[in-house]
Amino acid sequence: MVLQTKPMTIDEFSAFVHLPEHSEQTFELINGEIIEVSPGRTSNSELRDILAFEVRLFCREHDLPCHTSGGDGAFDIQGHVVAPDFAYKHTPMSDEYPDPIAPEWAIEVISPTDKAPEIRAKRQIYIQAGILYGELYPKLQSIDVYAPGQPPRTLGISDTLDGGDVLPGFTLAVKALFE
Repeated sequence: MVLQTKPMTIDEFSAFVHLPEHSEQTFELINGEIIEVSPGRTSNSELRDILAFEVRLFCREHDLPCHTSGGDGAFDIQGHVVAPDFAYKHTPMSDEYPDPIAPEWAIEVISPTDKAPEIRAKRQIYIQAGILYGELYPKLQSIDVYAPGQPPRTLGISDTLDGGDVLPGFTLAVKALFE
């Protein structure tokens, strides 16, 4: 749901989301518009948890720095504020709101309530910032992957998700997300 139409700055957005009446809500700032994020489905958060667990396990086994967040973590990406369902970066997460350092890898779990224009707008933000990005479609059991400098690809249930240049060597069978 779009709450206003006048383009808003990140400072204005930050002041808005910190108002007491918004303490229980999640918002994103896409192309200068405040968008309220609907609460997600528990099945979608489980998919995010499986991915985060596998990424953290891989990082631990390979002694790599690993910081992940879920939909409550908001990032400033080139003047937009997004809260991806899964985010990874090798630098620590910030106490600042929004986190000023964008994730290196982000995945959005697409719900039936997500609107196509908002999905496309967020996709463009991630792609333009050079972030490894995926859209996970639970009903289809597939993931659309947008890796910098590569054509988009769709992974099905028999394919393997990888960490690309962001997390070389990391792989996860797509079917492992849905078992």
